[in-house]
Amino acid sequence: MSVDQIKEISVIGSGAMGSQIAMVAALSGFDVKLQDINEESLGKAEKELRFRLNKRAEKGKVSKKEVEEAFSRLTFLSSLEDAVNNSDFVIEAIIENVEVKKELFEKLDKLAPPHAILSTNSSTIVSSKVAHHTNRPEKVCNFHFFNPALVMEMVEVVQGPHTSEETSQTAFELAKKLNKTPILLKKEISGFVANRILGKVMNEAFICMKMKSRQQKRSTLPVQRH
Repeated sequence: MSVDQIKEISVIGSGAMGSQIAMVAALSGFDVKLQDINEESLGKAEKELRFRLNKRAEKGKVSKKEVEEAFSRLTFLSSLEDAVNNSDFVIEAIIENVEVKKELFEKLDKLAPPHAILSTNSSTIVSSKVAHHTNRPEKVCNFHFFNPALVMEMVEVVQGPHTSEETSQTAFELAKKLNKTPILLKKEISGFVANRILGKVMNEAFICMKMKSRQQKRSTLPVQRH
């Protein structure tokens, strides 16, 4: 499947990440279905999105017409079947629990059309952990946005050993259509790119702080006179 064939996108999970990813897609002209089993969470997501988009409109970052058109393309649903039965690209954005994700991907595989790509927004759980719980592992990949998704530009597309070249390239091109800057990893690595770099920076900062603390302790020691 090519990126031009993607007309409808489904986002599973209406938390801060899922709801903003859904709006990013709606603002980019796609028909979007945002699904969550919790009706209260869906209501909260819609309210929060309207608040955020109105603020962006006030700042001139988006027009009021664009906001209303985006909301007209965005549907809030509690039924997983209704959310994915006509989807071309599914983005999972639920809790970071691998067992829950495995169960979800099994359901998505049964409910979504055979051509649909099934992706996970997870930055800690690689798609190989869930891909083989479907009958389409070649159509499964990581598609990782950064928080807040409405603002942050980078998207990490990770091609696992099971992911086809076609799937990773389609996901890469989709990120561009969502007005994001994608990077493609052709190997699953812990932390992907950004978090891996961040981890190294934090480790280095911690080492520097320890060294500075030791130097300060030495400078405050009393001078021994003989």
